[in-house]
Amino acid sequence: MTKFILRTPLIDSDICAKNKIFLKAENLQTFGSYKIRGVLSAIHAAPSEKLKNGLFAASAGNMAQAVAFVAGMLNIPCRIFVPLSAPEIKKNAIKQLNAKLVELPFEDVWKMVQQPSETEGLFIHPVLTNGLLHGYGQIGLEILEDLPEADAIVIPFGVGGLSLGLARHLKKQRPDIKIFCCEPETACPLATSLQNGFASSIERKTSFIDAIGTPEVLPYVFADILDLIEDSIVVSILDTEIAIEQLVNKNKLICEGAAGVAYAAAKKIQKIHGFKNIVAILSGGNISPTILHDILTKIK
Repeated sequence: MTKFILRTPLIDSDICAKNKIFLKAENLQTFGSYKIRGVLSAIHAAPSEKLKNGLFAASAGNMAQAVAFVAGMLNIPCRIFVPLSAPEIKKNAIKQLNAKLVELPFEDVWKMVQQPSETEGLFIHPVLTNGLLHGYGQIGLEILEDLPEADAIVIPFGVGGLSLGLARHLKKQRPDIKIFCCEPETACPLATSLQNGFASSIERKTSFIDAIGTPEVLPYVFADILDLIEDSIVVSILDTEIAIEQLVNKNKLICEGAAGVAYAAAKKIQKIHGFKNIVAILSGGNISPTILHDILTKIK
């Protein structure tokens, strides 16, 4: 099933610029998100007896689509727990993949991530599932093959699976590389935790940036990531919208909010640090057409 994983391109965002920002276009990945990499890796690592009883996930949409697709390929049951606030474009995509969709308040879905309970089937946790982070780490290996001279990487931070998977692999290959996470101003628990020195909770505000922005950093995630990253860059909603508009009109890339946060954060870091080659992870491209239209109309 690895044939469904694409080797996504690393795109120079501005060929005329002296200091470069490259775009790792995971928005072009199967189902428009990096998640398929981790899900397939987790399936390969899972006991066959566990898989027979089906797959489960608590997801805003991107993870759900990958899990539902794999369950369909394996002809096993699939149940997805989705926040009521999840975009319709993502919920419809899950339904089309024949998974059972269970819509719950965001707080109930988040509890499943906080305290995962034992299931007869395989619950694909965004961090803890065996093999998942290894799949995400392959993104880092591709980056270093395509751009050995990369100075820094910017990774959208949600629960932390992508950040941990990438950072571990990158630091193993290139201990000198600088790794930054990024979050929206509406929900930035990692930046708050780094300031406080311990895993912290924040008051989460909803926005169109739905794939990242959790109410807290899980303590074990904070403990693991603390020595791997330089900082978490907080990005405004407006800067995210500007980044999305530029990605569409300048680079011809349709990206969701989390990817826009990564590009906006990369531009901020570039101004401050002057890296010669920085890479922004465009984590997904599943944005509502209505939201995209509103952004492109607003930002001119």
